[in-house]
Amino acid sequence: MRIGVFKAERLGGTEPMKGMAALQFLLAGIGAVVLFSASWYFARTVFGDPFRIWRRQLIWMLLGLAAAWGVTRVPKNWIRKSVPVLVWVALILNLLTYIPGISYSSGGASRWIEVLGLTFQPSEVTRVALVLYLARMLDKNENRLGNFRDGLLPSLLVISVLILTVYFQNDFSTAAYLLLLSLGLFYAAGVSRAAIGISAVAAILTAATMLLAKPYRMERIKFWFQPTADPSGAGYQLLKARSALERGGFWGQGLGRGVVKRGGLPAAHSDFVVAVVGEETGFIGIFLILLLFTFFAVKGWLAAEKAPDAFSRWGIFGLISAVYWQVLINFSVVSGLLPATGIPLPLFSAGGSAAFVTLVIFGLIYNLSEAGK
Repeated sequence: MRIGVFKAERLGGTEPMKGMAALQFLLAGIGAVVLFSASWYFARTVFGDPFRIWRRQLIWMLLGLAAAWGVTRVPKNWIRKSVPVLVWVALILNLLTYIPGISYSSGGASRWIEVLGLTFQPSEVTRVALVLYLARMLDKNENRLGNFRDGLLPSLLVISVLILTVYFQNDFSTAAYLLLLSLGLFYAAGVSRAAIGISAVAAILTAATMLLAKPYRMERIKFWFQPTADPSGAGYQLLKARSALERGGFWGQGLGRGVVKRGGLPAAHSDFVVAVVGEETGFIGIFLILLLFTFFAVKGWLAAEKAPDAFSRWGIFGLISAVYWQVLINFSVVSGLLPATGIPLPLFSAGGSAAFVTLVIFGLIYNLSEAGK
């Protein structure tokens, strides 16, 4: 096992989950404040109601909190036994995105399903199903992780099906994120280097094929290196985000006083909400948010080390990583370290289903760590 990077006596004390609930509520509260600041102008201009996006997000978050509490009450053995059902649910929900009348498209991607006027992104369920499936597999095959054919190959087939159903929604970014999450879990669990090497080579070849399949993806990478080569086209979003961060400086312009959200930056209230944070609260605001998420991740990984069984260990580790990696990817995109993706900032970016599932993840972490027992 390779997750023992931190020691409980150094960080988080002997009870890693102590204070975790307060930290999670703090992140959710700050996220709600930031989202309102980032979304009110767009919501007022497009919908005539400055509270529309924020209000919907709050409803999803309240539902998520209720669901998270419910998850903490579910027996852990029931969760473990229900993993195959959850995988099938995730697969079916993803397949629904291909059905006209149910599928909802935006920005050239069909990542959502729409029922009774509500939209939901199935890939959010997929990340939970994938992590719990891998945790169950790593627990069940703990003594066969060096056997590629019998120990890993069946799991790779399930992983591939789930990831491909997401990819064919024209969602390369999320598919790549799920693939990296799977490889990260394999590595942390101590899977043989040969097996990881084979999987990594296959992943790289698959990712390259996916990139080349859509010319606009290569264009995105090209102008990521040189955004000034097309300042009003492919490089526009990144240049606007950089400009907002530069205006924010160290202390920021003040909460609510940013201008980039007033039509200058596409997706300012969703994928690029960090640019609004940087403009209004400066470097210090961005740093504090990243620090809170990092503290959350460290405490979660410590809890994984102290988990009572292998399923809980890898479930906690994977769920914490699923949230934290999204944070790192989103920050990297806005700062220009990675090309633009559709990966949101958990609890901060607009997206009800993402906020709902993130809060359910918090409940699962508590359940698996037995902190709430």
